[in-house]
Amino acid sequence: MPTMLARITCPNCKQQFQAEVEQILDVRADPSAKFRVLNGLVNFARCPHCGMQGALDIPFLYHDPDKELALVYMPMSAGRSDAERQRAIGQFANAAMNSLPPEERKAYLLQPQVFITLDGLANKILEADGVTPEMIEAQKGRSQLLERMLDASDEALDGLIAENEAQVDEDFFRTLDLNLELAQSAGQLAVVQRLLAVRDRLLELTAAGRRIRARQKMLDRLRADPTRSNFLNLLIEAPDQETRELLVIVGRPLMDYIFFQSLTSRIERAEDEEERERLLALRGEILSIRERLDQEVAEVYEDRAALIRGLIVSSDPEKLARSRFAEMDEAFFEVLQMMLHQAQTDNDLELESRLREVWELVMRLLEESLPPELQLFGQLTRASSEREVERLLREHRSLLTDGLLELLEAGEKDMRQDGRLQIADNLALALRKAREMVRG
Repeated sequence: MPTMLARITCPNCKQQFQAEVEQILDVRADPSAKFRVLNGLVNFARCPHCGMQGALDIPFLYHDPDKELALVYMPMSAGRSDAERQRAIGQFANAAMNSLPPEERKAYLLQPQVFITLDGLANKILEADGVTPEMIEAQKGRSQLLERMLDASDEALDGLIAENEAQVDEDFFRTLDLNLELAQSAGQLAVVQRLLAVRDRLLELTAAGRRIRARQKMLDRLRADPTRSNFLNLLIEAPDQETRELLVIVGRPLMDYIFFQSLTSRIERAEDEEERERLLALRGEILSIRERLDQEVAEVYEDRAALIRGLIVSSDPEKLARSRFAEMDEAFFEVLQMMLHQAQTDNDLELESRLREVWELVMRLLEESLPPELQLFGQLTRASSEREVERLLREHRSLLTDGLLELLEAGEKDMRQDGRLQIADNLALALRKAREMVRG
C-alpha cells in the first residue's frame, strides 16, 4: 500500500508537521481500506503540537480488483491545474496496474472514475455492493438526524426526538453505535460523552429504544443468574426472534442435554395444545439458531487457524498481518493460545518460537492502532525506570491533557486493586510527573 510523507500545516495552531499518507488503497491487499474510506478515516492525521485531528484532503486511488473498481479522489482543494490532475491520475493508475500480475491488468485501470467528494466515491463503492440509492439516502438521513441531535441543547433534544421518533429505528441505533465506536477509537472523549447522552435519551423516549433497553435487561438478567432454569424462562419470555438469538449467543454454554431435557419436560406439561405448539416451535427455533451459530463459529476459528499458519510460513508476516488486521480478534488470540499450548505439550520448540513471534507482531500492530493517548499509557506501564517515564512524558508533551491524567489515575487504581503493583507504581510515578509538567 504505497505511502508518502506529506508536510501539513495545522489549520488550528498553524504549525507544520509531517504525516504519512496513503496514495493507493487496494482492498485485496488491505481489506480494512474499504471500511476506512466509507467512514472518512483515510489519511487521518493528528497535529502533534495542539492535538487537533481530522482527515486530510489529499488525493488517492481506491482499487478493488475483484470488482474491477478504480476510483480516484481528487478534491478541488488539491489546487492542481487540469494537466497536473490528469498526470496525478495517470500515476495512480500506473501504480495500481504495476502492482497486479500481467493477467489481471485490465482496461478499467486506464480510465479510473474521478470524484471530487468522498461522499460521491463512497456511494460508488456502495453501489458496487448492491446498495441502492434509496438505501444510501436513508442512511444519509439517519446521519443528518444524528448530527442535529448531537448539536441540540439538552432542552431542545427531547423535542427533536419527539418530532422524529418515526425515523428512530434499530438501523438508527446501529448508526449511532458505529459513530460511538469510531469516536472511542479516535480518542474523542467529548464526542463519546455526547453520543452516550443522546443514546440514553433515545432509549428512554422512543419505542425502538425501549425495545432495545428491554432486550438489554433480559441479557443482564441472564448474566446475573446464568442458570439453565433462568435461561429457559427468559427464552420463553422473549418477545421476538432477535432477542432469543442474542440470548442463545450469551447462554450458549448452558445449552446442554439437561437444558433440552428441561425444555422437553415443559412441553410435556403444557396445559393446552396451543402452549404445547408454541414450546415445540421454540425448541425448533433454538436448535436452528444453535446449529447456525456453531457453524459460523467453527468457520471463524478455522479461518483464524489458517491465518496463523500463513503468518508462520510467510516471507513477510508483517505485510500479511497488516492486510488481515481486521481478523486479529478474540477468536484469533484464542486459537493462537491453543496452538501455543499444543506446541509446548509436544515440546516443539521451533513452532513455539514462531508462534510467539506471531503473538509479539500482532500485539505491536494492535498497539499502533490505538489512539496516541492509549499508546503512551501502554508504554508507561512497561517503563523500566523513572528516567524512561520522564523521557516518554517529555517526548509526548502534547498528550498531557486532563483526559490522560484521569486515565493514569484510574489505571493506577485498577492495577493496584488487581495486585499488579509494579504497573501501578509505574502509573503512579507517571501521574505525579505528568502533573508536575502540566503545572510547569
